[in-house]
Amino acid sequence: MFKGLFNFNNQYIQIRWSILSPVIIFTLLGLASLSSTSDLLNLSLSSTFYKQCIWFIIGIFAFYITQFVRIQFLYDSAYIMYFFLILLLCLTMFAPTIKGAKSWIVFGPIFFQPSELGKIFYVACMARFFSDNNIKKDFSFYLFLILVLSLIPPMIIIKQPDLGTAIAYLSIILPILFWTKIKSYVLFFLISPIFSIFASYQLSVFYIWMFFFFIIVIIARPNFYVLIFNFLINIMCAVFAPYIWQNFLKPHQQDRILTFLNPMSDPLGSGYQVIQSMISIGSGGFWGKGIGNGTQTDLKFLPVADSDFIISVTAEEMGFKAIFLIIISISFFIYWSINFASRIENKFVSTLIIGYSTLIYAHMIINLGMISGLMPVTGLPAPFISYGGSFFLTCSIVIGLINNAINNNL
Repeated sequence: MFKGLFNFNNQYIQIRWSILSPVIIFTLLGLASLSSTSDLLNLSLSSTFYKQCIWFIIGIFAFYITQFVRIQFLYDSAYIMYFFLILLLCLTMFAPTIKGAKSWIVFGPIFFQPSELGKIFYVACMARFFSDNNIKKDFSFYLFLILVLSLIPPMIIIKQPDLGTAIAYLSIILPILFWTKIKSYVLFFLISPIFSIFASYQLSVFYIWMFFFFIIVIIARPNFYVLIFNFLINIMCAVFAPYIWQNFLKPHQQDRILTFLNPMSDPLGSGYQVIQSMISIGSGGFWGKGIGNGTQTDLKFLPVADSDFIISVTAEEMGFKAIFLIIISISFFIYWSINFASRIENKFVSTLIIGYSTLIYAHMIINLGMISGLMPVTGLPAPFISYGGSFFLTCSIVIGLINNAINNNL
C-alpha cells in the first residue's frame, strides 16, 4: 500500500509561495492571539500556545511528507477511502461522549476524530466522481448519486452532533459543480431542496417559493421524469423539514440558528457568545489594543477564545488591520488556487485542488461570519488560526496536497 502511496524518486520540492504565504500569515496571527489566551508562564502542555507550537512543527512535517504522495493513488483509492470514512463515522456511534458529541474514537490515550481526516477522503471521492462522469448526459441518475454520495457522511456527522463539520463537508459541492461546468438549471435543481426546507416553516412563503420553482422549470424545460423527480424531492424535503428540525438538530443547534436570527432574544444564554464576540471586534477599533491587552480576553468575557472565537481576540488586540490582512490573504489564496487549477488539464487534479482549497476557504469565511453575527454559530474553527491539533494537521495535509498536485501537473 505504502509503495503505491508514496513516490520518493523526486527529491526536489518546489514551494508555491502564493499558496503557502497566506498559511504562514494565518499561523503567525494564530500564535500571536493564542499567546494572549494562554498562560505563557506555564511551560507544560496545558498551555494551548505551546501545544499549538508543537502542532505547527508536526504540520510542517506533514506538509513535507505529502509532497511525496502520488496523486494518482488518491484517484485510484478515492471510493475505497470514502467507504472507509463511512465505516469510521459509524464507529463513532459507539464511542464515548466527549464535549457533548460522539465525534472521537478512543484508543487508550489516543483520541482520533475521523471527520477531520475524512475531509481529505471526501474531497478525493467527490473529485473522482465529478471528473469521471458527465452529469449533463444523464441528469436524473447522477442527481441521485450526487445526493447519496454527498449527503451520507454529513448526515452521520450531524447525528454526532457536529453541525459545523457537516457544513464544511457540504461546502465543497457547489464550487465543484461550478468547476465541472454543470448547466445552471441542473445546479438549481440540486440546491432547490435546501430552499424548500427553509420555506416550509411558513406556508405562504412555501407557496411563493414553489411558484418561482415552476417558473424556472418552465424556462429550463427538462424532460418529464426529471421534472417529477425534482418536484417530489422538494415536496418531501418540505414535508420532512419539521422532522429534521426535531430529530437531527440538537437543542443547542436549534438555539444557535434562532439566536442567529435575533441574538438579543437571549443575551445571557444562547446569544452570549455572539454578543461578546461583536463587542470584542468593535472595541479593537482599527489599530487594536495591543497583544495581551484585550479586556474581553483577559477578563474571560469571550467564550471559547482559543478556538471558535480566536479571530475575535485578533480583532480586539490587533484591530481591523489584522482582520483586513486575513481577508486579503484568504482571497489571495483562493485566487491562486483557482488560477493553478484552471491551468491543469487533468480534470481530477484540477477538481481536487478546487475541493481542497474550498475547504480552507469555507472554514475561514464561515468562521468570520460566525464571529460577526452574519452566520449562525456552528463551532467551525479558522484554519491555522484556531487552536486544535487534529484540525491543524488536516489543514497542513490539505495544503501539502494542493502544493503537490500543482507541482506534478504544471
